[in-house]
Amino acid sequence: MFLGTIPNGFFPDEASNAYNAYSIIHTLRDQYGEFLPAYFKSANDYREGLYIYAMVPFIKIFGLNVFGARITSAFIGTLTVLVLYYLTKEFFSQRISLFSALFLAISPWHIQFSRITFRAILFPLLFCLALLFFLRSLKTSKLIPISSLLFAISIYTFYSARVFVPLFMIGLVIIYRQYLIRNKNQTILAIILFTILFIPQFTYQLSPQGMARANEVGLLKDISEITSHYFSYFSPDYLFFKGDPIPRHTIDNMGELYLFEIVTLILGIAGLIKNQVKYKPILILWLFLYPIPAALVSPYSAVRTCVGAPLFAMISGYGIFLLLDKFNGKFKSIIAWASLVIIFASLTIFTEHYFVDYPKLKSDAWLPTFQDVIFEADNSSADCIVISDNIESKYVYILVPFYTQMPAAEYQELEIDVVTDKLDMRRWKVIDFEPYNQGDLPKIEYHLNDNCLYLLHSYRDKNVLKTDKYRWQDIKTFKTIDDEPYYRLVKLIKN
Repeated sequence: MFLGTIPNGFFPDEASNAYNAYSIIHTLRDQYGEFLPAYFKSANDYREGLYIYAMVPFIKIFGLNVFGARITSAFIGTLTVLVLYYLTKEFFSQRISLFSALFLAISPWHIQFSRITFRAILFPLLFCLALLFFLRSLKTSKLIPISSLLFAISIYTFYSARVFVPLFMIGLVIIYRQYLIRNKNQTILAIILFTILFIPQFTYQLSPQGMARANEVGLLKDISEITSHYFSYFSPDYLFFKGDPIPRHTIDNMGELYLFEIVTLILGIAGLIKNQVKYKPILILWLFLYPIPAALVSPYSAVRTCVGAPLFAMISGYGIFLLLDKFNGKFKSIIAWASLVIIFASLTIFTEHYFVDYPKLKSDAWLPTFQDVIFEADNSSADCIVISDNIESKYVYILVPFYTQMPAAEYQELEIDVVTDKLDMRRWKVIDFEPYNQGDLPKIEYHLNDNCLYLLHSYRDKNVLKTDKYRWQDIKTFKTIDDEPYYRLVKLIKN
């Protein structure tokens, strides 16, 4: 629902994924001309290609547009709800499975990443699917290799999976070592399959390309700081009140979970501790490990810990079951209806925040109306169109081929490279506006031309370069949903 318009805009990371999928469709090469890469250079972060390849059929069907890009995540998020239902049935009853699937389906955490073109959403799906096959392999040993294969594939979804999945598998091996030893033939095959997929990824991870993103965000070495970050992912502020501070990851004034889940989680965790639960050590292992990849970098990161969303939904599902199970007769019906009203009210409040308030409160998070700016400039008669790097740094460049649907083969011929600041797309150029950044982007003072249109940020470029030879003339101002001027399309007039 409203995937093409909410979140209101489209972020360069999303456009990069979508345009690479579009490029694969038409040329079998990524935007840099690499033939069917396993990792995509994109914004010099060498992101895993599995999500981008998953986008291919959707871009092919719906086209290169915002809806066509985001429908991939919506489909993956929906599948995750279904897989969680079957996974929860391995731990608990069908009734708890329904509760858990419901809580994931309405989870603010899960909804956020199911509606944007971030590849992290693929991680919970493949991890839950791999775990489902592992639990079933405890009854049917021939499924052990399939589970191992799925765990290996899940590593190719997102950075966090590279740390979380190997640690989780070590934990599984320790817990079920006797069973795995008894079924050594299936276990050996599983090890072989996992190794075949894991070694290339591990080797690549140690290469300069594989370490590019880690070097950019900076892995922590201070144990005390890592520990502090680790516990931040269990804090009430993160889970229930504030969430991730990055507006693209969480809406304002809400945690990753609903407030009513304070009760369901407490009951669920207490039940796990007190009661006999099948495969209890696995849930404890999952809960213990889920913050570790994120803690190595920063606190309060919803995207790096999104594998925790299904787990919390499962524990909440168990918690509400225990709550309802405490009562009998008429009072049980009252509690059930009260719970239903609270859940519905929470969902209603979240829906209003997400669809009404979120676009207004964080109108700049997704580069709103930038599509309109691109269309306006593209349909002009200007010889060149110069984009200020103050809009979203130099990475805004990828929105040009995305919105103009530039043919992939034509784009590859330009040899665009964000690393070397080669961002001259013939008619379109990204230029370094004041204050000047480090790097090799051309400076605005050397690209003053009265035959060009200039795309400026309304307040970051307010005091743009002044010269006696020219003056700026506004062609059109583009406003956000809350009527705030955000972009200016201007031209130079000779004095």
